[in-house]
Amino acid sequence: MFAQTLKELRNAQNLTQSELAKAIGVNLRTLQNYELGVCLPKSPLTLNRIAAYFNVPLQSLVKSDDFYRLLASEKKERGREQDRMELYRLMQEITALFAGGHLSTSDRELFLDAMTELVRESYDS
Repeated sequence: MFAQTLKELRNAQNLTQSELAKAIGVNLRTLQNYELGVCLPKSPLTLNRIAAYFNVPLQSLVKSDDFYRLLASEKKERGREQDRMELYRLMQEITALFAGGHLSTSDRELFLDAMTELVRESYDS
């Protein structure tokens, strides 16, 4: 697991979290989240910096479970802009609905799912 490997590498070199964070170009809280397993680096550049700093192959940092989490995270990021555009379109249709228009069942479900996700994200922020 990435979190455990990162912490072991840092401790093996007697580095503080602050020292490592500065060396790889992330803030302290981000590094703490990496080591706690809260998140993984979103940027391949950050992963490459970590691997280069410790002079280890990237594959030794990111195991298969971590790889799938990274893919899911990237997919989520790419999908957010599409979700925003879809939500905007649905909001226009909702406006039309209140003006006497009709919202299809599938669009209503998409709208409710999008609104639910927005509420969840606002609580996570």
